[in-house]
Formats: sequence, C-alpha cells, structure tokens
Amino acid sequence: MAELVVKRYATALFDVATTENKVKQYEEEVADILKALRDTPDFVAVLHNQKVTLEEKVALVEKVFSNQVDGPIVGLLVLLVKKNRQRFLVQVLEAFLEMVKKQAGIIKATVTSAVQLTESQVDTIKVKLEASTNSKIELETIIDTSIIAGLIIRVGDKVVDASIRGKMQTLKKQLSELRLA
Repeated sequence: MAELVVKRYATALFDVATTENKVKQYEEEVADILKALRDTPDFVAVLHNQKVTLEEKVALVEKVFSNQVDGPIVGLLVLLVKKNRQRFLVQVLEAFLEMVKKQAGIIKATVTSAVQLTESQVDTIKVKLEASTNSKIELETIIDTSIIAGLIIRVGDKVVDASIRGKMQTLKKQLSELRLA
C-alpha cells in the first residue's frame, strides 16, 4: 500500500513538472525541500504530532514553503498533510527525484567494499558500469568490513557479489547440498 501511495503522488508531481516543462526547476526545489526536512527533524515531528491540528499543519507547510517553491509542489505537500499521509512525504519526494533521474537516463548504483576505495578505483568502476549499461551512472560507495574483501555492485535490481563473504556463502551452500554416497 505504501509503495502505491508513494508512486501515485510522485508520478502526479512528475506529470505536472513535465507538462509545465519545469522538470529541472522542480528537481532543484524538491532537492532543497528534502535537505531542509533532513536538516530540521523538528519540522517533520510537528507534522506527525497528533496534538497539532490539521489546519495548523497545513498553515505551517504553506508558510514555510509558499515563497520557496512552485505552487504545485506546495499543493502536493499540503495534499499529503490533508490526507494524513505526511509520513510518506520524504519517500514521495525521493521517488520524484528518481523519476527525474530515470528520464535523464541516470541509473543509481552502489559499490560495497571492505575498505575505502581510491578515487581512481571508483572512477574505473563507474566508467565500466556506464559502458556496460549504456547509461550515466550515479555511484554511491559503501564500506562494509563484513564482506571481508572484494566488491558487491548493485545496479538497479541486479547484484554482482564478488566478495569473499559471498564466495564463502556460495561454497557453504554447495557443500551442504553435496551428498556423499
């Protein structure tokens, strides 16, 4: 249900941005809103507080964002509050940004390694991923010492596990399935 709600609102905002030819503007404004929401957790807490009335929440959203972002974005924020769906606010805005990236041919990828990768290693991985996907890659690096060594690369819903932990798990599975006569 939550995924459907998020997708519906994000798609509506994306459709408005596309129709009005303001995708880039909306992308920047939504990114600014997300940064503001992350930087001020008290604001989000007020939106979730049951003691604050719906009218007060709507007035707060309008006061904070009306002069900062385009009308349809404020309208979306107000609608989420009025429908008591403010808990999806961040997810909706993030989903909108993902739609913008997808339209621009940008794919998000993550590389998990046991140690910090050098800038040169990250650049090499990015170039190879862009060549293999024929898309622009937005690469995020994660350090996870539990993989022991190697890399885990995620591009969309595809995963390449070239970690020692992954190889050990595969070997363990193969050994457990091995039947001795």
